[in-house]
Amino acid sequence: MVWPNDNDTTANFNSSNENNDGSVVIFTDFNDFVLHHATIPNAQLNVSGLRGEDGVAMDECRTANALVERSVFASGDWMELSHKLLAGSDNIFPMPAPSKDLLRPNQKKQKYEDKRFDLILASETTYTPESCEDTAFLMLRHLKINDGVGLVATKRFYFGVGGGTDLFQAACETLSSASDYEGPYSGLRLCVKVVQSYDTGNANIRDLLRVSLHQKM
Repeated sequence: MVWPNDNDTTANFNSSNENNDGSVVIFTDFNDFVLHHATIPNAQLNVSGLRGEDGVAMDECRTANALVERSVFASGDWMELSHKLLAGSDNIFPMPAPSKDLLRPNQKKQKYEDKRFDLILASETTYTPESCEDTAFLMLRHLKINDGVGLVATKRFYFGVGGGTDLFQAACETLSSASDYEGPYSGLRLCVKVVQSYDTGNANIRDLLRVSLHQKM
């Protein structure tokens, strides 16, 4: 999930100034051990080669500072995260910064006023009918209207448990129909397009779905 800055640009990890209004990335997984043992180490590797504005490679302290300023790691269910975002809870930041000199959770929270994202990426989050509904609702609640993009990587079918491309599209249609009535999401419509399919001929077909949120005409 990428939260926009004032200029709607992508995340800027090159700055270690806590007053900079660059974008913030939220990494989430249901299991905290995935974040600790896979996501965080990979994020550290991705920023290890960053260079400053002078073209000189940043030292470990500056790259660590940049990573903490620009990223949040949160475990648990997406709907629980959504509720905390809407409530403005401090508890969506379960991993504190390793140094008192780095950006603290309450400083990050100040950037999240509109609670809508430029970009939401999801993989394998539509494996049951219920998870399809949750993923669709998260897009409705938190995708930036008109400009935001959601990309969902999913199997065409999840045999034995339901879910998949068709059920996710149906969940988005149901929510869009429900938004015809008065409420916080009145007049909003989720649009889903299959932008790429992957069929090897000997395995389950996989789809990449593009989700956007628009005001109904």
